[in-house]
Amino acid sequence: MSLKLSFNYKPFCGSALVNFYSKFRLPDNAKRVFDEMHDKEEVWYSAMIICLAQNSRCVNSLSVFADMRRRHLVSTVHSVSGALRAAELAAMEQCRIIYGHALVAGFDRNVVLGTALIDAYGKAGHVFDARRVFDENVRVLNVVACAFGRAGRLEDAEKIAMEIQFEPDAAVWRALLSSSALHGAPDMALRMAHRLLEVNRYDDSAYVIAANVLSASGRWDEVADMRKMMKDRRVRKEGGRSWIEVKGEVHVFLAGDRNHYRVEEIYAKLEELIEECEKLGYVPIWNEMLHKVEEREKTRALWYHSEKLALAFGLVSGTPPGKALRIVKNLKICRDCHESFKYISRMVEREIIVRDVNRYHRILNGSFTCGDIW
Repeated sequence: MSLKLSFNYKPFCGSALVNFYSKFRLPDNAKRVFDEMHDKEEVWYSAMIICLAQNSRCVNSLSVFADMRRRHLVSTVHSVSGALRAAELAAMEQCRIIYGHALVAGFDRNVVLGTALIDAYGKAGHVFDARRVFDENVRVLNVVACAFGRAGRLEDAEKIAMEIQFEPDAAVWRALLSSSALHGAPDMALRMAHRLLEVNRYDDSAYVIAANVLSASGRWDEVADMRKMMKDRRVRKEGGRSWIEVKGEVHVFLAGDRNHYRVEEIYAKLEELIEECEKLGYVPIWNEMLHKVEEREKTRALWYHSEKLALAFGLVSGTPPGKALRIVKNLKICRDCHESFKYISRMVEREIIVRDVNRYHRILNGSFTCGDIW
């Protein structure tokens, strides 16, 4: 109808279409609507920036924001906060540039923008910067005591989530779902999965984590129900990818990725790292758990996970000594990467910060701030 009446070219109707496609996780459709517009306004750009950020197209989101600035269009709170959300890929130089722009635009005291900035700094491991923004804005933010979930006080954590003054978002339910999985609580895991799906029915982690917890408890009928629901809704497990920013440029890696222009150096560095780590006592999972040659070779692919490739690139690219290596992964960091990074941090004498889908991990001198609970 909007096409027939040519309303799709109107700012608010068009941005509503972009928002619609965004919520149904169809960013390519949204981008098609956006590209068809001739005279794009601030409303359009805001909707597109947020759409791409919400659908894990962070690099594209930042690109659209940059295009908006080149066209000298007036920024809005929504466009700036959307760009900050996209900066969760550890692109701290871009994050600081966007924040500087927010200061000039007079948005520095806005609660939406302040919250987005705290989120961006926190996801990149800049806890003190996040705290500074919090103190500057003097905002009272209600948060769940993730500490309760990690400590196994699941009922207390759930009670806090139910009593907070604002509507809990996906991050709250996902944190409680992860805690339920950590402590092997299938009933609560199932409840948290359903609450997470009420917020976002396409969140693959809800299906996968709940199914894993239920299968560990032998509740196969419920596992089958969860998998059927996932299939009926055409939800697929998201592929792992990681980002690292080097000299102001963001580099994206997939598991087993060989498309990077420095691929030979990256893989050579990985081989060097694993040899040195083993000398320090690191035991790869494929050696620890598997005996058959073919299974060992298959599982050895763990060494080429996206976060390891990003780390190796950070090391070969000449990142200044003393500067932390900051990596973001769209999924939960795996056990093997988590363990190997301990040894690598000791070996290269560098601080490593990894932001995964649940939290950030700071590794220094072989120790994780998460206490090996994640």
